[in-house]
Amino acid sequence: MNLLVDIGNSRIKWARHDAAGMSAHQAVFYDKSDFTDLLDTGWKIISPPDRILVSNVAGKNVAAKLAHWATKHWQMKPEFVEVTNTAYGVKNAYADISQLGIDRWLAVIATWNKYHSAACIVDCGTAITIDGLGDTGQHLGGLIIPGREIMQQALFQQTHAISEPGDVTVNSGFANNTAQGVVTGCSMAIAALIDRIVHDMCSEFDEKLTCVITGGGADDIINLVSYEFVHEPHLVMQGLSLIAGGNS
Repeated sequence: MNLLVDIGNSRIKWARHDAAGMSAHQAVFYDKSDFTDLLDTGWKIISPPDRILVSNVAGKNVAAKLAHWATKHWQMKPEFVEVTNTAYGVKNAYADISQLGIDRWLAVIATWNKYHSAACIVDCGTAITIDGLGDTGQHLGGLIIPGREIMQQALFQQTHAISEPGDVTVNSGFANNTAQGVVTGCSMAIAALIDRIVHDMCSEFDEKLTCVITGGGADDIINLVSYEFVHEPHLVMQGLSLIAGGNS
């Protein structure tokens, strides 16, 4: 049995993987400075795996803490997956592959191996990433913008009259209060960029395009975009499962 782990900037997600496929996924929000108690709680019922494959975008300190926990409890070291020039039919667009996040790379190779088509891949996490994929498996590069929470924080910090909106539902169209205006405005700005990218890609690929969205903020954005998106909440895990299965 393999343990697949996706460490984002806000959440840690994991699933068990064997010849039968992946188990149900688990996820927790975590504090980068100290999250070992969460592992004690979440992983104590897991039998020691044969391998631990990790996608980590949270930095070396988080990786070190995870490695220490695995060594202490399971006497094994995690394998931190890295971006490559090619993998599973996909060619990386980046000249310096160290500049591409492993989560984005795994999402791209997972999308290609599932759909085998040109694709627009959106990840709505702490940051919003949009990656393009050509119809031959060529990664086209991507865009990165702040996620909605970061956009909102910029307004809180740089203006006098705007305060944190609290729990506000995202709507479309004009708002009649400031909190709704901030939340919906930031969300619609993200959706507008996504629509522009999809529009341009449809022109290039004769509308034979698969649009995929993932990440914790996907539910809000998918209802605002004009194009049809497939919601793949575990796209990074799907990429990890390809690597766990081998045969690249």
